[in-house]
Amino acid sequence: MSLALSHKRRILSMGADALAAAAAAPVAYSPAEALSSPANARKHIRLQEAALDQDLERLSAINGLAGKQALKRDELLPKYQDFVQRYCESGQVLPNRVLVQVMVWLFDTAQFEDGLELADFAMEQGQVMPERFKRDIPTFVADAVIEWAMVEYQANRSPEPYLSNLLPRVDGEWQLTEQIPAKYHKLIGIRAMEANDWETALKHFERATALYPKVGVDTRMENCRKALKKQPATPATE
Repeated sequence: MSLALSHKRRILSMGADALAAAAAAPVAYSPAEALSSPANARKHIRLQEAALDQDLERLSAINGLAGKQALKRDELLPKYQDFVQRYCESGQVLPNRVLVQVMVWLFDTAQFEDGLELADFAMEQGQVMPERFKRDIPTFVADAVIEWAMVEYQANRSPEPYLSNLLPRVDGEWQLTEQIPAKYHKLIGIRAMEANDWETALKHFERATALYPKVGVDTRMENCRKALKKQPATPATE
């Protein structure tokens, strides 16, 4: 007897009540199937967003920055990153507030490699920042990196390679207000000046001033020019 015929006879032998109970039985949840279709993905995203809203309330109840950072790094990012990874691999293109929030937390905790990768993915999908940010993803990323870079510089730590690596995007690829790329050029110029690389420093100071005249590097530019004049001329080659 074939498997199909055997299955048919088993179904016919079941009573109406048994059939109804079988139909009503819940299907076991499978993360692999949660993002298998747009309809399933939307439902799953809503569930994740409901959990996210509760966690955002937990964050807002913490007063200290260190406590917020610890919660993001140690609990919330591990909690949501698996879902975000599965969404990225699913091929779905849907509004996903959880994905964007995870990106924000990655930058908040200075995990820039993963943050930049997720930011690129989010921009490709046309994701938007939560309303409370009042800015787009490129502006958020550029601001987050330069703010971190300034803190690192003031603490006598190097902000590289992120400061220089992001410059072509900040001053070229992305449409940002002029003050943001001016800040990048200013900080790169300051670090070059401290290394006595007067020519590089002057180049970045001049670009910063061209972008935003009030960036505040006039004295530094003058000092660079004076230093360059004092340098011995390079002997001509035969």
